[in-house]
Amino acid sequence: MKRAIGAVLSTALLTGGVVAVSAAPAAAGIVCSDEPIYTIGDKKTVWKPTNVHSDWAKPGVTISYAKNKTGSWTATGTATIGAEAGVIFAKASTSFSVSVGKTWSKSDTWTYSATVKKKAGKTKGRLMMYHEAKGFSVTKYRLQATGSQTCKKVKVWKKSGIVAPVKRNNNLWGIQYS
Repeated sequence: MKRAIGAVLSTALLTGGVVAVSAAPAAAGIVCSDEPIYTIGDKKTVWKPTNVHSDWAKPGVTISYAKNKTGSWTATGTATIGAEAGVIFAKASTSFSVSVGKTWSKSDTWTYSATVKKKAGKTKGRLMMYHEAKGFSVTKYRLQATGSQTCKKVKVWKKSGIVAPVKRNNNLWGIQYS
Protein backbone atom coordinates (compact mmCIF):
# COMPACT_ATOMS: atom_id res chain seq x y z
CA MET A 1 0.00 0.00 0.00
CA LYS A 2 2.87 2.39 0.90
CA ARG A 3 4.55 1.58 -2.41
CA ALA A 4 1.35 2.37 -4.37
CA ILE A 5 0.91 5.73 -2.66
CA GLY A 6 4.59 6.58 -3.18
CA ALA A 7 4.28 5.75 -6.89
CA VAL A 8 1.23 8.00 -7.26
CA LEU A 9 2.99 10.85 -5.45
CA SER A 10 6.17 10.46 -7.51
CA THR A 11 4.22 10.38 -10.75
CA ALA A 12 2.19 13.42 -9.74
CA LEU A 13 5.29 15.41 -8.76
CA LEU A 14 7.22 14.46 -11.92
CA THR A 15 4.37 15.39 -14.24
CA GLY A 16 3.57 18.66 -12.47
CA GLY A 17 0.24 17.38 -11.24
CA VAL A 18 -1.53 18.28 -8.06
CA VAL A 19 -2.29 15.87 -5.29
CA ALA A 20 -5.41 16.69 -3.31
CA VAL A 21 -5.85 15.37 0.16
CA SER A 22 -9.19 15.59 1.90
CA ALA A 23 -10.24 14.65 5.37
CA ALA A 24 -13.20 12.43 5.99
CA PRO A 25 -16.47 14.42 6.16
CA ALA A 26 -17.03 13.36 9.78
CA ALA A 27 -13.89 15.18 10.89
CA ALA A 28 -15.22 18.53 9.60
CA GLY A 29 -18.21 18.55 11.98
CA ILE A 30 -21.77 19.52 11.22
CA VAL A 31 -22.96 23.09 10.82
CA CYS A 32 -26.53 23.78 11.95
CA SER A 33 -28.65 26.66 10.67
CA ASP A 34 -28.55 29.64 13.01
CA GLU A 35 -32.02 30.81 11.91
CA PRO A 36 -34.39 30.85 14.90
CA ILE A 37 -37.39 28.52 14.91
CA TYR A 38 -40.65 29.82 16.41
CA THR A 39 -43.60 27.65 17.40
CA ILE A 40 -47.05 28.94 18.33
CA GLY A 41 -49.03 27.22 21.09
CA ASP A 42 -51.83 27.71 23.64
CA LYS A 43 -54.02 29.15 20.88
CA LYS A 44 -57.41 30.72 21.64
CA THR A 45 -59.84 33.33 20.33
CA VAL A 46 -60.64 36.21 22.70
CA TRP A 47 -62.75 39.36 22.46
CA LYS A 48 -61.02 42.50 23.73
CA PRO A 49 -62.78 45.79 24.58
CA THR A 50 -61.96 48.68 22.23
CA ASN A 51 -62.09 52.43 22.66
CA VAL A 52 -65.61 52.57 21.11
CA HIS A 53 -68.32 52.64 23.78
CA SER A 54 -71.34 54.61 24.95
CA ASP A 55 -71.73 56.55 28.16
CA TRP A 56 -72.72 54.63 31.30
CA ALA A 57 -76.44 54.03 32.03
CA LYS A 58 -78.44 52.56 34.92
CA PRO A 59 -80.26 49.20 34.69
CA GLY A 60 -83.50 49.40 32.72
CA VAL A 61 -82.24 52.13 30.35
CA THR A 62 -81.94 51.40 26.62
CA ILE A 63 -78.74 52.86 25.22
CA SER A 64 -78.64 53.94 21.59
CA TYR A 65 -75.18 54.57 20.23
CA ALA A 66 -74.51 56.19 16.87
CA LYS A 67 -71.16 57.83 16.38
CA ASN A 68 -68.51 58.24 13.70
CA LYS A 69 -65.33 57.13 15.43
CA THR A 70 -62.11 55.23 14.83
CA GLY A 71 -62.09 52.02 16.79
CA SER A 72 -58.65 50.75 17.74
CA TRP A 73 -56.88 48.18 19.85
CA THR A 74 -53.20 47.27 20.35
CA ALA A 75 -51.66 43.87 21.07
CA THR A 76 -50.68 43.01 24.64
CA GLY A 77 -47.88 40.87 26.02
CA THR A 78 -45.46 41.87 23.26
CA ALA A 79 -43.04 44.11 25.19
CA THR A 80 -40.60 41.26 25.81
CA ILE A 81 -40.45 40.04 22.20
CA GLY A 82 -39.29 43.40 20.78
CA ALA A 83 -37.79 43.26 17.30
CA GLU A 84 -38.99 39.69 16.78
CA ALA A 85 -42.67 40.75 16.93
CA GLY A 86 -43.10 40.98 13.14
CA VAL A 87 -41.79 37.46 12.57
CA ILE A 88 -43.90 36.13 15.44
CA PHE A 89 -47.10 37.82 14.16
CA ALA A 90 -46.44 36.33 10.71
CA LYS A 91 -45.98 32.86 12.24
CA ALA A 92 -49.15 33.30 14.36
CA SER A 93 -51.12 34.47 11.29
CA THR A 94 -50.16 31.26 9.49
CA SER A 95 -50.97 29.15 12.55
CA PHE A 96 -54.44 30.72 13.01
CA SER A 97 -55.17 31.07 9.26
CA VAL A 98 -56.10 34.72 9.86
CA SER A 99 -53.94 37.84 9.74
CA VAL A 100 -52.95 39.21 13.18
CA GLY A 101 -50.74 42.16 13.99
CA LYS A 102 -49.60 44.73 16.51
CA THR A 103 -52.61 47.02 16.03
CA TRP A 104 -56.10 47.21 14.56
CA SER A 105 -58.07 50.34 13.72
CA LYS A 106 -61.21 51.08 11.74
CA SER A 107 -63.05 54.34 11.12
CA ASP A 108 -66.79 53.93 10.73
CA THR A 109 -70.16 55.08 11.95
CA TRP A 110 -71.10 52.66 14.71
CA THR A 111 -74.85 52.34 15.37
CA TYR A 112 -76.14 49.94 18.02
CA SER A 113 -78.60 49.85 20.89
CA ALA A 114 -79.21 47.59 23.88
CA THR A 115 -80.89 47.66 27.27
CA VAL A 116 -78.85 47.62 30.47
CA LYS A 117 -80.11 44.75 32.64
CA LYS A 118 -79.96 44.37 36.40
CA LYS A 119 -76.90 42.38 37.46
CA ALA A 120 -75.98 41.40 41.01
CA GLY A 121 -73.29 43.69 42.37
CA LYS A 122 -73.36 45.97 39.29
CA THR A 123 -74.80 49.48 39.24
CA LYS A 124 -74.32 50.56 35.61
CA GLY A 125 -73.63 49.36 32.10
CA ARG A 126 -72.56 50.71 28.73
CA LEU A 127 -72.48 49.53 25.15
CA MET A 128 -68.98 48.30 24.33
CA MET A 129 -67.49 47.21 21.03
CA TYR A 130 -65.19 44.20 21.42
CA HIS A 131 -62.73 43.21 18.70
CA GLU A 132 -61.64 39.66 17.84
CA ALA A 133 -58.10 38.82 18.91
CA LYS A 134 -55.93 35.73 19.11
CA GLY A 135 -54.22 34.71 22.32
CA PHE A 136 -51.15 32.49 22.12
CA SER A 137 -47.71 31.64 23.44
CA VAL A 138 -44.54 31.54 21.36
CA THR A 139 -41.46 29.40 21.91
CA LYS A 140 -38.13 30.24 20.29
CA TYR A 141 -35.68 27.46 19.43
CA ARG A 142 -32.22 27.28 17.85
CA LEU A 143 -30.49 24.30 16.26
CA GLN A 144 -27.38 23.09 18.05
CA ALA A 145 -24.81 20.59 16.79
CA THR A 146 -24.48 17.36 18.72
CA GLY A 147 -21.45 15.10 18.92
CA SER A 148 -23.13 12.58 16.62
CA GLN A 149 -23.26 14.69 13.44
CA THR A 150 -26.86 15.81 13.95
CA CYS A 151 -28.59 19.02 14.98
CA LYS A 152 -30.99 19.14 17.89
CA LYS A 153 -33.62 21.78 18.64
CA VAL A 154 -32.82 23.68 21.86
CA LYS A 155 -35.35 25.94 23.58
CA VAL A 156 -34.16 29.55 23.95
CA TRP A 157 -37.29 31.01 25.61
CA LYS A 158 -41.07 30.81 25.85
CA LYS A 159 -43.38 33.82 26.12
CA SER A 160 -47.00 33.35 27.17
CA GLY A 161 -49.96 35.71 27.31
CA ILE A 162 -49.57 37.35 23.91
CA VAL A 163 -52.87 38.68 22.57
CA ALA A 164 -52.92 40.19 19.07
CA PRO A 165 -55.85 41.76 17.20
CA VAL A 166 -57.00 40.21 13.94
CA LYS A 167 -56.57 42.58 11.00
CA ARG A 168 -60.07 42.02 9.62
CA ASN A 169 -62.98 44.06 10.92
CA ASN A 170 -64.60 41.43 13.18
CA ASN A 171 -66.36 43.05 16.12
CA LEU A 172 -68.91 42.10 18.76
CA TRP A 173 -71.16 44.52 20.64
CA GLY A 174 -72.29 43.90 24.20
CA ILE A 175 -73.01 45.54 27.52
CA GLN A 176 -70.02 46.09 29.79
CA TYR A 177 -71.08 46.23 33.44
CA SER A 178 -69.46 47.97 36.37
